[in-house]
Amino acid sequence: MKSLTILTATLLSAGAALADVSYDHMEVGQPGTAAEVDRTIAVRMYETEAGEYLYDPRDLAITAGETIQFDIVNEGENPHEFLLDTLAKNAQHMKLMAEFPEMEHDEPNGVKLEPGAKGSIIWTFANTGSFEFACLMPGHYEAGMSSPVTVNAPIALPDATLAEAVFTKGTIKKIDEKAGKVTIIHEELVDLEMPAMTMVFVLGDASMFAQLEVGKEIEFTAARANGKLTVTALR
Repeated sequence: MKSLTILTATLLSAGAALADVSYDHMEVGQPGTAAEVDRTIAVRMYETEAGEYLYDPRDLAITAGETIQFDIVNEGENPHEFLLDTLAKNAQHMKLMAEFPEMEHDEPNGVKLEPGAKGSIIWTFANTGSFEFACLMPGHYEAGMSSPVTVNAPIALPDATLAEAVFTKGTIKKIDEKAGKVTIIHEELVDLEMPAMTMVFVLGDASMFAQLEVGKEIEFTAARANGKLTVTALR
């Protein structure tokens, strides 16, 4: 009888802990469908000789409303996870996994992969803000396995403002669609009082990627938005 009481108390404790973790992912968005995918980001999970557990790419910039297909591969020698959520919820979840390392979850915003395995997640980012994807297996986050995800509001100049905007000439040097960034060799940015140089920008609207190719000469406007230099219009 005493053993049954201890077992019951243990199960109730585990259930309470699980109940404390919210799996409402609406803050970051919701699952998407293949028909909605705007772009695909290939993500590697791997380990280094120095003992780091890492993702490639890292520090992604995404536009609110985008649907991203993450194609994930585990190139490491250990199982790893990809779990997309807010920093607070991932921290809460990581604490629970430390208490119950054997737990397995089946959530649309995450996938666990054995060495050599591949998986995909399609996700629509509904809200702006700072999020992350991370591996919450014990010790993995601490070894470096997390990546910031910044979701920016779409930026579009009103027609009247666009007519008055100062466009700057530039040449596309590099396109990193995975990270949502483009490198431009540009002339002076008059509106920002920035001299001619080569700079990395995020795009105010992900649909702009369709207009870009390396070596192409463009005219664009830029602004500071969400703490980043952002291309607001192209022509």
